[in-house]
Amino acid sequence: MSNLNITALKNRTILALTGKDVWDFLQNLITNDMKLVNESQCLYAALLTAQGKFLHDFIIIKQGETFLIDCTTERKGDLIRRLTLYKLRSDVTLTETANQVFALYGDGAHKTANLPAKAGAVIQSGDDLYLVDPRNANLGVRIITASDFNASEAIPAATEKDEASYEAHRLHLGIPEGGQDIIPEKNFLLEANFEELNGVSFNKGCYVGQELTARTKHRAKIKKRLLRVLFDGSLEPGEAITLDGREIAVVRSFANGQGIALVRLENLPEDPAMLKPEGVKLIQPEYINLPIVEKH
Repeated sequence: MSNLNITALKNRTILALTGKDVWDFLQNLITNDMKLVNESQCLYAALLTAQGKFLHDFIIIKQGETFLIDCTTERKGDLIRRLTLYKLRSDVTLTETANQVFALYGDGAHKTANLPAKAGAVIQSGDDLYLVDPRNANLGVRIITASDFNASEAIPAATEKDEASYEAHRLHLGIPEGGQDIIPEKNFLLEANFEELNGVSFNKGCYVGQELTARTKHRAKIKKRLLRVLFDGSLEPGEAITLDGREIAVVRSFANGQGIALVRLENLPEDPAMLKPEGVKLIQPEYINLPIVEKH
């Protein structure tokens, strides 16, 4: 990414949680440790089924006594429903806000927002919140702001881009989105690179789905991974990548020559030229340090 860009993320919604029991309520539910959240540090986390399968991912930000949840708009109704079921008699009030989310990314994003290039770092400027994406600092800065935010006035150095531009940036980094690349009630957390994306704690204690997640980690039984896909052609979500007629990967996202696929690691060939469609490549994202496949 060679330029500084800003995109309105219309596919995101901000929920607000208030009440004296909010911290404990979230700590007992989510995959990450609420002890890490404060007004200068946000958190990436997920909500799982009791069997340890993915349901929702989100970013949690503390603003005063309120905790904000940055979640996908398409599945906000299901998230609200599940959180409401769990809260029972807890002193927790959940509301949907009118706030917008913008992404500032490319050259100088962190410096422009007066933030360090540290995943999860947060500052408040007036009524607006600026935060380095807690999944990976290379994603850039998210801005949570009121509905009258004017991007060109607030960040005059940035070029306004559509959501396809931000999607290309995300896919280039190989960072998955919940509900799109991570399928609810299908994927396990570590298949979706959650450990490398700062989304899970292995020492916080119990949460919903914790037992299977911990067992997978300690037994090193991760058989699938979300990896990058490069292909000079078109691929559709759900399309198979095969080896000798056998499916070894399923495309989850793809646009303009790059995407993300869920890959069976044990079936990866030594020679990528054996994969079909011919010319397709499966590449390990840079943020994964373990040698899964050859990096390019």
